[in-house]
This record gives sequence, C-alpha cells and structure tokens, in this order.
Amino acid sequence: MIRPLLLGLLHTLMAALIQAAILGVLFYATPLSEAWLPLLAMVVLALAIFWGALQAARLAGSRGLFQGLGVALLFILVLVALSWTGGTLTVKALAQKLGLSLLAGAMGGIAGVTGR
Repeated sequence: MIRPLLLGLLHTLMAALIQAAILGVLFYATPLSEAWLPLLAMVVLALAIFWGALQAARLAGSRGLFQGLGVALLFILVLVALSWTGGTLTVKALAQKLGLSLLAGAMGGIAGVTGR
C-alpha cells in the first residue's frame, strides 16, 4: 500500500521539477510578466499532483481517491519541509495550496482508477 504512494510522490516531484524548469525558461526567454508567477506556480502544483496521483492510482489499481489524497498530502508535507525557513507560516497560503492539492489529488486518483 505504501509503494504506490511513494512512486506517486516521485512522479509528482519529477513533474513539478520539469514544469518549473519549463516555466523558468519561459519567463527568461519571453517578455512574460512576473505578475503571472503566482498563478502559474499554482497550475504547476495542480498538474504535478494530478499526474502523481494518477500514476499512484494506476499502480494500486483500487482506492484511487485515497491514493490521490495520500500523494497530495505527502507532496504538501515535502513542499512545506523544503520551503520552511523557521519563520511563521502563512495560514491562508498554506490552506490554498492544501485545498488545491487535495482537489488535484482526488481528481487524479479517481481518473487513475477509472481510466484502467
């Protein structure tokens, strides 16, 4: 049961890294305003979690909703652990990311099981 979650987390991390690199090149090579960065960062977050949840649910073969939510929670925990600098956490921003992550994870998990 833990193997699909960890592999889904790995897929999520790789997807987020690839998308962030593409986004970085896009901002560097085009005159795209940095005002778009918060929105595009949330899109990258949602797509990466959707992809990881989809892969976890496909691997598990059942309980897609729980697989997707598990991948989303693990990714948010990793994200908070890597980005926390010891200062105070912004509850509003964390709640937004958590809500979007759980939604993307649930959708990816359900799609992974139904798409088999």
